[in-house]
Amino acid sequence: MNEENTQVEAPQFEGEEMKMPENSSIDVPTEEKNSSIINAPLLVTLAVLLLLILGGMFYWHSTLEAPAPEVAPAIERPTPEENNEPESTTAEAQTEATETTSTSDEISAIEADIEATDLESLDAELNAIDAEIEAALQ
Repeated sequence: MNEENTQVEAPQFEGEEMKMPENSSIDVPTEEKNSSIINAPLLVTLAVLLLLILGGMFYWHSTLEAPAPEVAPAIERPTPEENNEPESTTAEAQTEATETTSTSDEISAIEADIEATDLESLDAELNAIDAEIEAALQ
């Protein structure tokens, strides 16, 4: 192709009269309602799917930042050597007195062991423990 042949000249309509076509039907394209790919059920489905994805991401993010549950430390009882409380010597003496029961299964030996057991001190100790717990709670 030559450059000389590529020129396009505009048509000349200067002396002619313009006329509208008569008796011709004008074809106006009608719009179809469901001609597009995107319709209402698809939009609703995509919106629900988006909400589910966002909700899942929020839940996942909240579980990552949640503090780890605190584990209560195990309470260990002190050994008799570690225990420096004033009542420990009394408790040790009472324990030794309880352990010195008779090994006999005779009724008179059992009655003697029961009479030798001091149960009155148990009430005093329980009252002291209750008082300590109430003081700690207040």
